[in-house]
Amino acid sequence: MTDQKNVDWIENYGFILVAFAHMTDWCLADAEIDVINEKLKLMISQSNREYSEEDVAQKLIKILQRYESLKDREGKEMMENLLIACEALKKELWFDKYSATVVIEFLAEIAEADHKVEKTELQLLKYLADVFGVKSPRI
Repeated sequence: MTDQKNVDWIENYGFILVAFAHMTDWCLADAEIDVINEKLKLMISQSNREYSEEDVAQKLIKILQRYESLKDREGKEMMENLLIACEALKKELWFDKYSATVVIEFLAEIAEADHKVEKTELQLLKYLADVFGVKSPRI
């Protein structure tokens, strides 16, 4: 289990994207990592924090290390961490229905990154949309 006291919203956001990409087909493809990196850059650029390209790269490395530490364990632990990250993100003062919709749209883009959308991707996307209290996109 990850110590949430030392995890900021960017790491939770990125972990949600990475865990989704992995859990739907038990593989994290380069195309998915590229989309995740772009989405992290976009989210950080819209925040009121100053971040350089290097900072974004370091955050992605930290997120991937968190993912790697859970990857070979039971799938249940990855899901628990995914839900913890979702709940932490929902507690952010700026996080609202629009923000939740954006996260779900980003997940849909990750699902489409490899040009084939699996049934498991649709199921997890719907589940996470429910967790965030928004509609699942049609993909």
